[in-house]
Amino acid sequence: MVKLANPLYTEWILEAIQKVKKQKQRPSEERICHAVCASHGLDKKTVSEQLELSVQDGSILKVTNKGLASYKDPDNPGRFSAVKPGTIPKSVKGSRGACNELRNVDWNKLLRRAIEGLQEPSGSSLKNIEKYLRSQNDLANIFNNPAFQQRLRLGAKRAVNNGRLLKDGPQYRVNYGSLESKGAPKYSSTLPASLPPVSLLPHEKDQVLKEGPEVLN
Repeated sequence: MVKLANPLYTEWILEAIQKVKKQKQRPSEERICHAVCASHGLDKKTVSEQLELSVQDGSILKVTNKGLASYKDPDNPGRFSAVKPGTIPKSVKGSRGACNELRNVDWNKLLRRAIEGLQEPSGSSLKNIEKYLRSQNDLANIFNNPAFQQRLRLGAKRAVNNGRLLKDGPQYRVNYGSLESKGAPKYSSTLPASLPPVSLLPHEKDQVLKEGPEVLN
């Protein structure tokens, strides 16, 4: 059986890549390992192993330039350096190509579509979500992709992290509160406590004088 990367560790590695890039440094294996070890206490050997597994299943891209390897987030690759033919291992070429085909997929929408379609009161497991999506004919080009399952797991993890989904044990639910807050108007609907007095125009003053004061019953 092919060993897959742990989605949680993959997420930590992706966070480390972004952190290193923000520091204007190249996301090398050494810098990524240091960042993950410092943030989450994971040992260097485990990080290196998970990094390689993430590259193999297409969750992370490995780019080699002038003998130096860098790692990138497939969903946010930035600027690619020129890659010489033959520098990508044969075992990775297929998974990387499959992963690239899923780069433009909106996983938040797919996850929400599945959860709402399943209509399970206590939430839906990732296994049921995957089954539902595989039953949708219009998504055949997505679920037939070899990297579909891994990308779905990673997409669910990210959706929980950014507040789009709520996770209770193995069950996922749509966070409608988050969706409403994103669509809320940016201005206040309340009126000020007091309004400035309105000045009457000359012809309105004449009309008031002719009609006299209003009598209240």
